[in-house]
Amino acid sequence: MTGADVRDAADEMIRMLTPHRDRDWSVPAGTLTWSCWTTAAHVAHDLLAYAGQVTGRPDDAYLPYDLRVSPDASPAQVLTDDPSVRRGRPRRS
Repeated sequence: MTGADVRDAADEMIRMLTPHRDRDWSVPAGTLTWSCWTTAAHVAHDLLAYAGQVTGRPDDAYLPYDLRVSPDASPAQVLTDDPSVRRGRPRRS
C-alpha cells in the first residue's frame, strides 16, 4: 500500500458519499448495526491510520493513531472536501 492508494480510497469515499450528505445518517448503514455516520467516521479513522503507517514506515510496530470525530459533526463535515482541510491536495477528476 502506498500513499497514493490511501488518497485514492479517501477520494473514492468522498465521491461516493457526498451525494448523500443531506440524508439522515443516524439510520443503520445497510445491514450493519452501526449508523451511516459511525460507519463513515470509522472508515475515516482507518484511512488516517493507514496513512500514518505508510508515512511513518514503522519497522517493528503498528503506530497507534486515533481520530475522534465530534459527535456534533455533520455528514458534510465528516466528508469534508474543503481544500484548506485537505492541505492543498489536488482534487482528482
